Amino acid sequence: MKTSMNFLVLTLLAAASLFPVSLSAQDRIPVAQPVDKENPVTTLKFEETVYDFGKVVEGRKVTQVFTFTNTGQEPLVLTNALGSCGCTVPKWPREPIRPGETASITVEFNSKNKIGQRNQKVTITANTEPPQTYLYLTGEVLPSEENDISNPDEKGFEKVERNPDCFVISPNPTAETLKLEMEKEAIGQRAVIAIYNQFGQVMARREIPVVEGAIEFNVSHYPAGTYTANVRIGDRKPESRCFVVVK
Repeated sequence: MKTSMNFLVLTLLAAASLFPVSLSAQDRIPVAQPVDKENPVTTLKFEETVYDFGKVVEGRKVTQVFTFTNTGQEPLVLTNALGSCGCTVPKWPREPIRPGETASITVEFNSKNKIGQRNQKVTITANTEPPQTYLYLTGEVLPSEENDISNPDEKGFEKVERNPDCFVISPNPTAETLKLEMEKEAIGQRAVIAIYNQFGQVMARREIPVVEGAIEFNVSHYPAGTYTANVRIGDRKPESRCFVVVK
């Protein structure tokens, strides 16, 4: 009888030692991953992602501005912009783009030693899903002997006549930051500011619900040239302000 009881006790002990192992293997509950609140995801939309520059003579530089809008609910941060080769150089805003704001990326393609059909790719990395967005410059580079090929016109934009009454702003000229000093009457009001290049293309657009002071734009990625900032305060008529970007 003792032998039988000892055998029963040993059997129970053995089963008890295996039981928790079986539970941990079969009933493990997955732990939910925490939401990354430090790096929220948003969305962006480009007005166009492909620019056809037509035919250019070898050695000419092609510059194109790609305009985009933050269409999400979180600030948009562009962490990188990389051309497919050293001949394609993008410049992009480094400051966060708030929801609803419009900004732009400038891409320059140097056609030197790049004869033939071209499809230059630029990879934009941002806090979006997926994190990469692609831009393309396409066209044909002709040998430099063919000087009878005319330069392509600016597509999709009408050249804008600059208002002779528009007044300058400082710093002017600028290479890095544009600072708009707001008058006292503008403090506490809503403002809409849009920046255009000489061809009427939107370089940036921002809505400020309540003006609290000076408003700054990073223009370090703008091509050298003359620009117009249209400023609308409340329900007042928009005013044009001119400035020059130098490199």
